[in-house]
Amino acid sequence: MELLQLRYFCEIARQENISKASRLLHVSQPSLSRTLSSLEAELGTKLFDREGRNIRLNHNGEIYFRHIRDALNLIDNAKSELLDFNTTPYGHINLILLAGSNIMPDMLINFHKLYPNISLNLKQQITHNLQQANDFDFVISATPGNYEGLVNITLLEEDIVIAAHHNHPIAQKDSVRLLEAAPYQFVTYSSGPSIRELTDSLCLQAGFRPNIILESDSPNTFKSFIQSQMGIALLPYQTQMSFFNSMITPVHITSPVCKRTIFLSYPEGHYLNRAAKIFMEFCMEFFAKI
Repeated sequence: MELLQLRYFCEIARQENISKASRLLHVSQPSLSRTLSSLEAELGTKLFDREGRNIRLNHNGEIYFRHIRDALNLIDNAKSELLDFNTTPYGHINLILLAGSNIMPDMLINFHKLYPNISLNLKQQITHNLQQANDFDFVISATPGNYEGLVNITLLEEDIVIAAHHNHPIAQKDSVRLLEAAPYQFVTYSSGPSIRELTDSLCLQAGFRPNIILESDSPNTFKSFIQSQMGIALLPYQTQMSFFNSMITPVHITSPVCKRTIFLSYPEGHYLNRAAKIFMEFCMEFFAKI
């Protein structure tokens, strides 16, 4: 078996879909199928169960994927460490951004000014199942989330507040119990992002289900609805401070405890080269100032 064959297998295992893996690897579907068949023949066992047009790792495949993924990480780490003796910080970082998108432009611009030879590939909201994500060096995400198989560094613990039009009854108080918001209409993100999960969870803790009249992933749509007094929203305060203005007021919540944690995470066993260590330290310093 060849190294490239194993890399192809790992991508097929991540995607559990030949056509999707084909697009990501820029390899034809027939070629990938032949590679997989050859590998299974050499191992003497099937690695996937076929379910119509889809495939799914079976028990044998899960065992093999776990070991081969770790072995390829060791090979890649060895190469990275050998290349890491260059005196000038350089390299490439793949970053998945699932939280803090409002403050990311400033952070990344400042980073590039300091380290122009370290390039960044930024992907936003590509998946919320990081175990199925393509290769990445870091992910910035927020609770709640699945952090299995990751090393997690806390960047920030921030307050969740109610965003309301300044004339809204809720906005007439400096702070409220979340239960006081139960009679009002909510706007929120679509299912998936952590803020949506947090909204549902916090409202249930407070003793009610929010009356959601709008689900959207567009901050501008969000803002328009709130400014038109069509609804209120639960939003993180520190990282979305720019959302608030003369018309939209942040109202702090006394109960339940409404906070979220933002993490910088990277895969366990992933070698951190010099560029990655520089980026990690920069992120920690940047968020500390927030």
